[in-house]
Amino acid sequence: MKSLNLIFRRNLVMWIIAAASLAVPFFLPNRYFQDIAIMTFLWAGLSASWNLYSGYSKRLSIGHAAFMGIGAYSSSLLYLNFGISPWLGMLVGGVIAAGAALLIGGTTLRLKGTFFVLSTIAFAEILKVFATTSRNLTGGALGVMVPFKPGLQNMMWDGKIPYSVLMWAYMIVVLFLCAWLEQSKLGFQLVALGENQEAAENLGVNSTKSMLSAFVISAVLTSFGGTLFVQYILFIEPSSVMSMSHSVQFILLAIAGGMGTAFGPMVGSFILTPVSTLLRGYLSGVNGLHGLVLGLVLIAVILFRPDGILPQLKIFFRRLLKKGK
Repeated sequence: MKSLNLIFRRNLVMWIIAAASLAVPFFLPNRYFQDIAIMTFLWAGLSASWNLYSGYSKRLSIGHAAFMGIGAYSSSLLYLNFGISPWLGMLVGGVIAAGAALLIGGTTLRLKGTFFVLSTIAFAEILKVFATTSRNLTGGALGVMVPFKPGLQNMMWDGKIPYSVLMWAYMIVVLFLCAWLEQSKLGFQLVALGENQEAAENLGVNSTKSMLSAFVISAVLTSFGGTLFVQYILFIEPSSVMSMSHSVQFILLAIAGGMGTAFGPMVGSFILTPVSTLLRGYLSGVNGLHGLVLGLVLIAVILFRPDGILPQLKIFFRRLLKKGK
């Protein structure tokens, strides 16, 4: 109970913002803007899942979209071929992702720097090639459509609001786990390993066990996000769930908001996901212009706020509360 109070008290304002964000889709004027809210919640959860390992340990995984693909394909194929509910398929995908993370992590987590980054890219690309070439199993590059049959058991609804609530709940669960990690022994070990691995090991930290535990948790949460993603868009093919651009987006949102912090990815997604989508919609007449504008925004954040937006946001709220007193 004491630890729970600490988790909420240390980030009270951010928890209030996260909770209040659930009301936003209810006041949006149409389905287009509700779709933006849905994807904002989803990307916040996915980026926070990536951040749970890479943000705290400072070891960049650029192949995390592979776990997103594992979750998406597992639940979809079980639903299409055997009629198994995506809710159960999501759990199966989590188990498969955990097994893959144990296999990959057990063999690559001892690598450092560029070598670890390249190993994660290789894992994601190998899995993407497998999904592309296994036409009988995955539909190959053509992909497969998930038939729309509304119902709670199928994780499908006619309106956007239920999807908003589902994605928001996913985000909240991941945020809670990240906030808990910050106060846990595992979290302190990851931060120590990220700062100086040799010093942490000399102090008795089991680097392999700590990093592998966080890597598995991160992979499972990412796979859950993959299931939610495919049940929303109702289409799956290798590039839609396993592309490196997804992995890069996890990283960019976390860096912009504040990598290695529980709420940094949420802040990054709340700002950049709507901006990116709106720019793509309103600047579609000029090819690539929205990407240029978004890139300039990201460069500005990195140059002027290298620790992310969240620390500055917390300072702003502290000053605001002091003025209120």
